[in-house]
Amino acid sequence: MGLFSPHTPRGRPGLRAAGKEHRPSTAGSVGGLGGREEAGSLSARGPIAAAGSLSLNAGPVLDMRPTARSVLPVSVLGGHAPAKADSVAAPYHWRPLQVTEHEQKHEFTYTLGTCVRTLSMGVASKTFEGAKAQCLRLEPNNFTPQGPLWCYLLGGSMVVCRGIITGRCPREHDPENGRNIRICRLPSEMRPRQALQFAALSRQAFNVGGHVTYSTNLVTLVVTPEGWITGVSPKETQGSIDLSAVRFAVGSGISIVDNVTLHTVDLAGSRMVTLQGALNQRFFVTDRKKPLGILPESCRPPCDLTFVTTGSSAGGFHLLSLVPKSLGGVGGDLKWLDSVWGSDAIHLTGIMYEVSPDALSASTWDSAWTEESLKVFVQDFQKFLTCKFDSIEAAWHVAFNVDGSGSVNFTQFCRACKAAGYVGNQTRLWAALDDDRSGELSMSELNRRFNCEAESG
Repeated sequence: MGLFSPHTPRGRPGLRAAGKEHRPSTAGSVGGLGGREEAGSLSARGPIAAAGSLSLNAGPVLDMRPTARSVLPVSVLGGHAPAKADSVAAPYHWRPLQVTEHEQKHEFTYTLGTCVRTLSMGVASKTFEGAKAQCLRLEPNNFTPQGPLWCYLLGGSMVVCRGIITGRCPREHDPENGRNIRICRLPSEMRPRQALQFAALSRQAFNVGGHVTYSTNLVTLVVTPEGWITGVSPKETQGSIDLSAVRFAVGSGISIVDNVTLHTVDLAGSRMVTLQGALNQRFFVTDRKKPLGILPESCRPPCDLTFVTTGSSAGGFHLLSLVPKSLGGVGGDLKWLDSVWGSDAIHLTGIMYEVSPDALSASTWDSAWTEESLKVFVQDFQKFLTCKFDSIEAAWHVAFNVDGSGSVNFTQFCRACKAAGYVGNQTRLWAALDDDRSGELSMSELNRRFNCEAESG
């Protein structure tokens, strides 16, 4: 299991028989909510919409602490993660919405939907070697913590939260009427530059005829530039939420597609990757047929990974998949598997994973170049473009800068290289051309000239 593989308990932790094993509710226990919610039942309201109501089941609350040892990431240096107070790290079953059924990787899969195990991650106190840890400041008289709440700064550029809270996610911020969306606050050095949205799982347990029954809901966690972690839901929801769904970068990254950036940090002999930002409006019928984005070879995932992310439309959630590739310097494709709505601007924030071990030798930026080898590599590509399009300027306008924005992200660059018939390593080529390390390519970088050329010209 990788460094950022989801927290997956063995067996069936949290399920206990009725009778003497039942324990009375405590301050950190989960309230009971009748009914079962799923992605398709979300009301057509935004993350911050009109107020709603909540009907509680009167059944006794059960202790859901897992009885089996949790599986830990490979970077843990001894020790074990403490048992979670609630089994909110259980997989989320996404049922088909825009499609009849999802493609199954195994012939013995008895479901039409997809099990998503990435909404929570097993984050122990020793998971991140050398990471800076600080406590989260909880909003008074609102959510109740089930154990300590922490946030970690990894490599000086990535933030990962840890801890479980129990409370109610309202539809709007109205503290005077008991609807407070604020959960806790991040330290000043661990705050994003702009508001970020994360999909999280709210899970509850209640008693039905002496048996444990769960109700799961997708909720949206919003992190503001002021550091507030807030919880909102299109349908007012009570339950336990794992804050490990909040993971983002505070440094600069590579422009992957639209307003989405890719961030990496090498840590304890591994590499962590996270995506951040939102895509432009997409239409499921047409855009699901091609990758939403392309990953460099240095960020190749270890296997097919599924994620649930939020959208900009009211009540929008999306099922996405990262598929590894090993061709032409491309490390993987980002695919759109399903969606609550047929059209939406998808937020990719919260997608985080550990790269495949064979991707560690590759680097998006820090390729080892000598001045002469860099010159030869870039000039060979420029000669290729000149033969194909007659000039670098023509290649820029016809193949690369197709949207007229004046800059090219990594996905646009890879698609342009593929359309032009280039078969070389696109990640190394990107690293060679992105001279200012801005994460985007400009016309001047594509038409880069070296000192000897400038002098002879």
